[in-house]
Amino acid sequence: MRKVVLKWGSFSVLQKLAKASFVVSKMTTNAATFPTPDPPLSAISNAVGELANAENEASLGGKDRTLLRDQKLATLEDLMNQEVLYVQTITQGDEVLTAQAGMEVQDEPSKWPLPAKPENLRAKPGEFEGSVYLICNAVKYKKQYVFEMWVEDDAGSGQWVPIQTQGKRSYTHMGLERGKVYRFRVCAINSKGRSPYSDEAESPAG
Repeated sequence: MRKVVLKWGSFSVLQKLAKASFVVSKMTTNAATFPTPDPPLSAISNAVGELANAENEASLGGKDRTLLRDQKLATLEDLMNQEVLYVQTITQGDEVLTAQAGMEVQDEPSKWPLPAKPENLRAKPGEFEGSVYLICNAVKYKKQYVFEMWVEDDAGSGQWVPIQTQGKRSYTHMGLERGKVYRFRVCAINSKGRSPYSDEAESPAG
């Protein structure tokens, strides 16, 4: 079975915004083929709007604005990677059906195995104020690592939020409240899919 792909690894932020909007438009038009998108297309549209605003702010300069833009980009990338998996289950790699979602298929089936669960995730206070340094053992056959942080709301509940998607296995997350303890996890992804999540790690921000 051929794999569904976005082929947007080298895209700029603006190009990713355009691609995500195109996918939403195509899947909306072809709702009969994709009746229950997972995640919902509204979630992607919201992420596109938030990233567009954050990108405009980041163009003004400043570490905090750039950090927020990177967080919004990681959120959109994670949602789109999930949508690729949904389209894969619907189309089974059929080229014509996949095009109805604004996506493509690989020329050849993926020969990579699914990445293994990242092991030994460590979190420790970062070098900079309000930062946490994250690192895990290297994972074979990965394309990227997806780092996530547990974020609680005012009601006391919460959810895992993607904060960075990148090829490196270490990441410094900034903009946190100094001394407050935060929880993190990471998974690895490639064209085959997503690995299980790592065990959680926690650390106060430096």
